[in-house]
Amino acid sequence: MSPSKVCRSLMMLCALAPACSSETVEMPPAAPVYWRPADLATASPTTPTVKERAVADAYTKALASPGFGELGSLVDQDARLVFGARDTRGRGRVVKAHDDMFGAFDERHFVTSHIWLTDSTGLPNSQAFEWTMTGVQTRDWLGVSSTRKPVVIKGLTLLWTNDDGIISEIHLYLDEEVIKAQLGKGPADLQKLPAPTPPAGPPQISERNGTEEETASVALMRATLRALQNDNEASFLSTMADDVEVFTLDRAEPARGSDSARAYFRTTRKSIRQLDTAIQNVWGIGSFVIVEYSINGLQIAPLRRIPFRAESALHTLHTQFVDVAAIRDGKITRIWRYADPITFVSQ
Repeated sequence: MSPSKVCRSLMMLCALAPACSSETVEMPPAAPVYWRPADLATASPTTPTVKERAVADAYTKALASPGFGELGSLVDQDARLVFGARDTRGRGRVVKAHDDMFGAFDERHFVTSHIWLTDSTGLPNSQAFEWTMTGVQTRDWLGVSSTRKPVVIKGLTLLWTNDDGIISEIHLYLDEEVIKAQLGKGPADLQKLPAPTPPAGPPQISERNGTEEETASVALMRATLRALQNDNEASFLSTMADDVEVFTLDRAEPARGSDSARAYFRTTRKSIRQLDTAIQNVWGIGSFVIVEYSINGLQIAPLRRIPFRAESALHTLHTQFVDVAAIRDGKITRIWRYADPITFVSQ
């Protein structure tokens, strides 16, 4: 039985059985990742190799290569790509998945704006990088016919490599609806968004040093997500600076200040019952924390771009995120949030 069918069956049993607590409904699992204990996820780093440091540049250049011909040599035979509900394994399939995502755009050019380097002893080496792609849509893409329109796509990628710099796993984050809006499709408010501005100059590079401050920053991010799960508004706001800014791909300007953070908390809690946050990966890197996590629960009201179908008796929500948070003086001052396409399991 598939995971979604198992999830639906469990929730139906709980709905029918009065002795089953509403807090025990099993949520759908997050996208498969490298699961690791918290102590290993924040272990003291070793120094990335020269090949590992070159991976981000080699990967983005391969994505710009004709027919993605340079990509195959960078990925392991059993490499894996995770993007939203897509979960692909094997070198050929991973290359094909990149072609499906980016191959409809000619004149592809990728610019990396920030690279976060980390490493964990005894585990696959990991890094994250933020990139911007420019191109022109010359073929059909995810149901959108060729428009010949230019696009500017911003995204974030998590990579795991071995010591030789060969990629073993890729987690890709971008917003498909925002891209479709640039092509004249989708919600009108998204079509009004200005295209991202490609960065100029070399990328900023941050590297994990294994300091106490990095460990404290990871604990701060864990506390933020735990407070959201536990419906503790005061604890949630206490982790953030009064002038915190939250940047997302679907807004031209960031949400600013404590009032915006409070509104996000209350809207999320109001819209999702049995809310659960699950951290898959988290790293403290210099003055930044990168956390990959999911929010799961039963949707009971509209939530931003996620409609609510009142006719559905059970509407289970699973959303995957990566937050890049800047930390100063023990507070979160900025968050750059990347979200995968939303996945539902509904009755």
